[in-house]
Amino acid sequence: MTSHTWSLPSGWLTRAAAVTAACLAALSVGTSAATAAPAKPAAPESPQVINASLTGVSCSSTTSCMAVGWFQGSVPGTSAYEQQTLTESWNGTTWAVVHSPTPGPSSDGAVLNAVSCASSSNCMAVGDRLVTRTQTGGIYVVDKPLAEAWNGHKWSVVPTAKLAYIGASLNGVACLSSSSCIAVGNEGTVPKPYLLTLAEAWNGTAWKSVATPRPVTRGGTSLSAVSCASSTACMAVGYDGFNYGTGAEATLAEHWDGTAWDRLSTPTPNANGSLNGVTCVAVHACLAVGSHAGKGNRATGTLSEQWQGTGWKVQPTPDPATANFADLDSISCTGPTACMATGGGAAEEGESGLTVAQVWNGMTWRLLKSPAPGSYSDELFGVSCASAS
Repeated sequence: MTSHTWSLPSGWLTRAAAVTAACLAALSVGTSAATAAPAKPAAPESPQVINASLTGVSCSSTTSCMAVGWFQGSVPGTSAYEQQTLTESWNGTTWAVVHSPTPGPSSDGAVLNAVSCASSSNCMAVGDRLVTRTQTGGIYVVDKPLAEAWNGHKWSVVPTAKLAYIGASLNGVACLSSSSCIAVGNEGTVPKPYLLTLAEAWNGTAWKSVATPRPVTRGGTSLSAVSCASSTACMAVGYDGFNYGTGAEATLAEHWDGTAWDRLSTPTPNANGSLNGVTCVAVHACLAVGSHAGKGNRATGTLSEQWQGTGWKVQPTPDPATANFADLDSISCTGPTACMATGGGAAEEGESGLTVAQVWNGMTWRLLKSPAPGSYSDELFGVSCASAS
């Protein structure tokens, strides 16, 4: 496994927080001078890093995990900084940075949003290439789909499907084997890349675009995550009908039967919410998590919805007492009675001030105490569980 040491200035952290012994959660990055260790001297080829985040994680066992994200690093030979891909591996004891390519020179940076590992030597990560484009109305940073494959020794960029629209992102991925993956996201025009949901299928050789249902409500739409119980049973979740004026949106779920995607009806508490993560332990057993508009003094609250083959139903979730803003970003289940969900919360709108973790026992959700490094931004964006214990 090829590893690389990046230089992190004192005060900047990139961490993965262990929620339980068998689950690992990817943590965002922020300033925390009180807990940050002094930076090690950088290798000559290492960029200077000023910010970083891990946004997704996948564990094939308790001693083999891969986390992905991005870091804001210097561009060699210039004074500029750009977002570059970041991957880190877990061997059961320690995390190590693993070199991952950032496509160029046609790109102005790249990020990885999600990863799925079918084994310790086979992972697929997806995200975006960032390209600056000038057209009538201004200068835009256009997202282009990005996929990278891990073979146990190195990461390699894999060409994605050719799309009808110029702007697109891949936000989630699920792999059953080295020759069977589904990735989801959104696509659209330069100023509005969230016009349509997006799905691509990997057959071990190439990515192919797969048609998804057209939106039924005007506004932005996107698929944020996907989980597959089999090659003929995948569930993707996200949001639909985003109002660019009010910020209101509706939860969204789409089901894949091996041939076509079908839109499913989902409840949206208080008429405003989204689903950010999903996991399916069986064809008719899925749990999704996200956030919804709150009541009274609570601005937003955590959300969970359950699929049992016939419809989606809201399952009540607890929120931290000190958080007026709270959401769940990711979920991982090892069985129908053993799930972990993670996210973040804050007393005021803005950067997340505390991590959120909840556990599902098959009947109810329970809030867990989770550590927060005390950074400017603390949020658990991804979680993966190798066993129930």
